[in-house]
Amino acid sequence: MQRLQVRRRARAVRDLLRRRSAVPESTFVFNIVWTGGTFRYLRYFVCSLLANSDARFRFVLNGCTPESAAMMRRFAEHHAGRVVDVLEASPKMEAHGVALDFVYGAVDDGEFFCFVDPDILATGPFVADFAERLQGSCDAVSSGRGVWAETDVVPVGHRGVNGEYFFSQSGYVFGGPHFAMYRRAALQATRERWGVRFASPGRDLSEAAMEQVASAGHDYLLYDTGKLVNILLQERGGTLCHFEHPALMHIGGMSHYLSPPSYVVHEPGGEPEPDWSRWHGMATRYEVARFTAAVLRSLTDAETPPAIPDGVEGDLVARLERVRSELIALVGRYGSAQWCPPDEG
Repeated sequence: MQRLQVRRRARAVRDLLRRRSAVPESTFVFNIVWTGGTFRYLRYFVCSLLANSDARFRFVLNGCTPESAAMMRRFAEHHAGRVVDVLEASPKMEAHGVALDFVYGAVDDGEFFCFVDPDILATGPFVADFAERLQGSCDAVSSGRGVWAETDVVPVGHRGVNGEYFFSQSGYVFGGPHFAMYRRAALQATRERWGVRFASPGRDLSEAAMEQVASAGHDYLLYDTGKLVNILLQERGGTLCHFEHPALMHIGGMSHYLSPPSYVVHEPGGEPEPDWSRWHGMATRYEVARFTAAVLRSLTDAETPPAIPDGVEGDLVARLERVRSELIALVGRYGSAQWCPPDEG
């Protein structure tokens, strides 16, 4: 009994010291890259991040419509102190990594560099668990597996580290481009040592850098946003941690269905929508993204959201039901003027 009391007191002291030494959540500034006219629909996701943290946010415009940019500025004024900036990275839509590289060079938020996709919502507090890892052994931490994802491991024989793949077959951590928090010093040292950027596809790097990547066993034809940064961060001795937080939900892929056609990046050939169902492993993503966008459009326009479409079977039914119910709750919770100012000034 006495030993148990001693252990409890020791644990209480450790917990107290950890809380006292914890980095305040307001220290972290999350950069959110916006495209086209998606803000009108995805602003509720940001409201959930605001409500469930004390973190701050920066809106990064990447080929946004004038209307969307104006809405973001009104939103920032409405949440003054929490949305710290509305910064244009490019008047036309560039790759996600290009926008991240721009904001990394344009501003310095101190000890950390963080970003989160606009289609990630929070159902509860989340920042402290990531911050704790950054105070421990992790130089960077990532998260954000999509609800549509069948796996987050690079398939055997696959020639690319796509955005949705976070691990190799051996368990090596590639991390994710959807939610990430870096110690800026470790990130900067990696960038300087290898000349790597978030947008680096590989062929832009030095021969020495790519030899290092290949010697580590990660020789691919394709590297999505930040994958080479994460590999080379670890190759210079840093630690990347990845875990899925129960209070975060990443849907993904909705921008194609929420932006006006002139702002959408089309497939070669000019199709109005990318038919992901034809691509390897993408059929589920296609269905979830298209359906979720339809639900979100309806809710934003105060219309009845569509039901699960006919013909959907198996596990996909449960996924669509989950996103539908979460979005109904999300817009119901954050659709008021308290959270979202009027669409027009």
